[in-house]
Amino acid sequence: MKNIIKLSLLGVAVAGVISACSEPKSVQYYEDPKNAKELEAKLKECSKNANSAQTDTECANAYHAEYSKSFKKERGSAADFFKNAGQNKQ
Repeated sequence: MKNIIKLSLLGVAVAGVISACSEPKSVQYYEDPKNAKELEAKLKECSKNANSAQTDTECANAYHAEYSKSFKKERGSAADFFKNAGQNKQ
C-alpha cells in the first residue's frame, strides 16, 4: 500500500514537471503585431549569444519572424528611391 502511494506521488510530481515545461513561441507568435515588444526583447536577449539561433528554438523563431517581417514592409517606388538617394549625396 505504501508503495502505491509513493508511486502515485511520484507520478503526480513527474506530471507537474512535464506540464511546467512550455513550448517555445512560434514564428507566427512573434510575427503578430501584438507581440512586437516581446519580439524586440527576445531579439535583444538573443543578440547576447552568438550561437543563439542554433541553440535556442525561441531565438531562431524570433530571428525568422524579424526576417520575414522585413519583406512585408511597404516599399516606395523606384523613382522615389532614386530621388531620395540623390538628396543624400553631399
